[in-house]
Amino acid sequence: MISCFTKASSRLNRLVLEQLRACSKGWLPRRIVIKPNWVLHETDPAFPIKALVTDTRLIEATVEACLELFPSAESILVGDCPLQYADWPLMCRQAGLEPVMERFSRTGEGKVAFRDLRKEVFRQNQGTFLSESRDPHGDPKGYREVELGNRSHLEPISHQSKRFAVNDYSAAVTSSNHRPGSHKYFVSQSVLHADLFINLPKWKSHQKSGITCALKNLVGINGDKAYLPHFRKGAPKWGGDEYRDENRWLYFAQTQLRERFQKRSQLAYKVLKPGWELIKRVRGIETRIENREAAPKSFYIAGGAWHGNETIWRMIYDLNLIIQCADADGNLQSTPQRHYFCIVDGMISGEGNGPLQPLARETDWLVCGSDPFEIDAALSWFMGFNPEKLPVIARRDQFGGLGWGDFEFDQLQTRLDDQVIKPVESPINFQFRPPPGWRNYVER
Repeated sequence: MISCFTKASSRLNRLVLEQLRACSKGWLPRRIVIKPNWVLHETDPAFPIKALVTDTRLIEATVEACLELFPSAESILVGDCPLQYADWPLMCRQAGLEPVMERFSRTGEGKVAFRDLRKEVFRQNQGTFLSESRDPHGDPKGYREVELGNRSHLEPISHQSKRFAVNDYSAAVTSSNHRPGSHKYFVSQSVLHADLFINLPKWKSHQKSGITCALKNLVGINGDKAYLPHFRKGAPKWGGDEYRDENRWLYFAQTQLRERFQKRSQLAYKVLKPGWELIKRVRGIETRIENREAAPKSFYIAGGAWHGNETIWRMIYDLNLIIQCADADGNLQSTPQRHYFCIVDGMISGEGNGPLQPLARETDWLVCGSDPFEIDAALSWFMGFNPEKLPVIARRDQFGGLGWGDFEFDQLQTRLDDQVIKPVESPINFQFRPPPGWRNYVER
């Protein structure tokens, strides 16, 4: 059973310590990995850092709890793989991580490390083009290709592997690592070495999966996002789920121009950008929502950012299977290979066009549990979403792992502060604004 705590920020340290102690009886971890959400630095004050990334207070409280509860642990690694153009040093400053990192370097007995786990890091140049960054990054233990083979949740659609893609990364790399009978992920070796994995997701809406929380946060265990199929190219009538059939020719033209010219030539970008801006004005297309009341009639919904995306949940399930069952050598086993616990940062949550354009909501919740499906199902309900319309939750009977997701939602019980309730019987509805591609579909 998961536990939800309201007005959590005023008792954060105590709650984290108590919940981790309660779940970890008999655990003697040597190598601990704490996985926050460090997706991106703040690029626009309309979408503040406090709604973008895991609250530093929660990270600090979790490290302190681990030092107290597991004194024999050899290492505590706090790490994530942000977007390729994320400025991690800037994000650390914005999120107030720097003094925390400095303090644990002095007081953490040499056990605690904070790392940007990306294999390659780039900086944005003129807003669109990327140049290699020299900021410190990478997993000191390296990376391992984890082969899931037929156990991959992508296998049933692997005949379409040439359509697999993720925005801003090489589609050739994506499709070459996923084909019938073979599905590879590029996983941080430090994660595979861990015998305790603590997941610290941010509670946000997500344009591609509807919600990003316990399940989706595992994208950051993979060191190269080109390995992660997020959608299948094209519209449903063409065999894809990148965008809707409606206006598909417009989206096709824009994505083709972007891939062939804008990302390869600064001159072409300068020439073509005014034309795209004109089309947006003429058709009333919006690409950002800056406040909760705004309701653009025509929003740019591409890149798999809609409720018809039936690819991304399969990739998410694969990563959760890896965290459950892949051993230190990257081989899938029939028993769990590490302890798992999740603590959700819901102190300031994100709604709207997340994960990169979240509008801040001061929900002040903390949620703990050992089944990510239960966590995401309950929180999606409290958001005002119907979990059975979110494929990442609704397809849980297809999860190939061990034990997680084995429940009927109308029977799911949750501990809310000191009371056990069924979410479906609770009057709580935060009425989160859904991402544009999920509006008028996912609301309950």
